[in-house]
Amino acid sequence: MNEATVRQIPPATTLTMRAIDAVDRAHARAASAIHAVRSDLIATLERRLERAEQLASTAIDRARKGVKRADVASADAVNRTQGVVGRALDKARASRAPS
Repeated sequence: MNEATVRQIPPATTLTMRAIDAVDRAHARAASAIHAVRSDLIATLERRLERAEQLASTAIDRARKGVKRADVASADAVNRTQGVVGRALDKARASRAPS
C-alpha cells in the first residue's frame, strides 16, 4: 500500500482536543446568542419604561394643570363672593344709619 492512500487514525488525544475545541466554539456561540437576546430584551424594556414614564409624566402634568385651574376658579369665586358680601354689608349699614 501506498502511504498517501492510507488514512491515519488520529491518536485519542487529538480527538479529545478536537472535541474540547468544538465544545468551546459551541459555548462561545451560545453565550453570544444569549447576550444578544438579553441585550434586545433590555432595550425593549428600557423603551417601554421610557414610554410609561412619558405617559405618567403627561398624566401628572395634566393633573397639576387641573389643580391650578381649580385653584384659580375657586380664588375667583371667593373674591366675587367677598365683593358681593361686602356690598351687601355696605347697603345694610347705609340703610340702618341714622338720618
